[in-house]
Amino acid sequence: MDPPAIAVQGLSKKYDRRMVVDDLRFEVPTGSVCGFLGRNAAGKSTTIRMLMNLLDPTAGKALLLGLDCRKEHQALMQRVGYVAESPVLYDWMKVREIVRFTASFYAKWNQSSVHSLLQRFGIDAEQKVKNLSRGTYAQLALVLAMGHDPQLLILDEPATGLDVVVRRDFLESIIQLIQQEGRTVLFSSHLVHEVERVADQIVMIEGGRLLIAMGIDDLKRGIVRLVVRGKSANTLVGLPGILRSSTDGGDLVLTVQDRDGRTRKAIQESGNDVVEVIGLSLEEIFVDLVGSTACEGTG
Repeated sequence: MDPPAIAVQGLSKKYDRRMVVDDLRFEVPTGSVCGFLGRNAAGKSTTIRMLMNLLDPTAGKALLLGLDCRKEHQALMQRVGYVAESPVLYDWMKVREIVRFTASFYAKWNQSSVHSLLQRFGIDAEQKVKNLSRGTYAQLALVLAMGHDPQLLILDEPATGLDVVVRRDFLESIIQLIQQEGRTVLFSSHLVHEVERVADQIVMIEGGRLLIAMGIDDLKRGIVRLVVRGKSANTLVGLPGILRSSTDGGDLVLTVQDRDGRTRKAIQESGNDVVEVIGLSLEEIFVDLVGSTACEGTG
């Protein structure tokens, strides 16, 4: 079994008295596409900046491709591609010039692949970077991050600021590249429907703390909505495994994290009946998980 592409071990970041990232622990399997989910200010970008050695952690460490992201940063940069939330490129350069400039930092550079990607995205190599549309600018940043054929690609909200149509086109481009290249990808976003179309693994954080880290199929099987009917249904609100509760007429509607069936069994043993089991979308799960926490975070 391959070691994980990313292993985060107790990673924390504190600014003054505020804990922005709090003891994060998760792994991203090699060859997977991992959606890194959280609301704005949940701590996603802060975490990614620590992975990329752009911020020093207060505690903990992370291994990328088996290497310590701080101690072995230079070696890692030859094997990791990164697109920041708001990438800054030298806009006075032509596209071909910034490609050549970026290539100079890497021992290996796949110019044939870069040329193919520029053609796929319709990017004119003679055009000045400052004259590119926002969507094309984002695509160029992705091309530059992939030019050295990285084993691991880290994307931090790569389509931030793009309109709905351009975001969709950009996401389609990412999907095609992921499917063709088969590399490990960590894809950060606060837009759940975007991640759901791409990811097979999910890491979810809120207030800098880990909520869930698992395969998306296991997640959907393990968190469901139950419609409960019975005389004492209102006594079940504090039952372990319940993430959210509401009422619908005389029924109690519970979102439960119940992979082993214990919560459902406890409901039935209390004299209540589970009259319906409803599968949830990733977005519904995200809303219920985030809604069940009272943490605050930033970054």
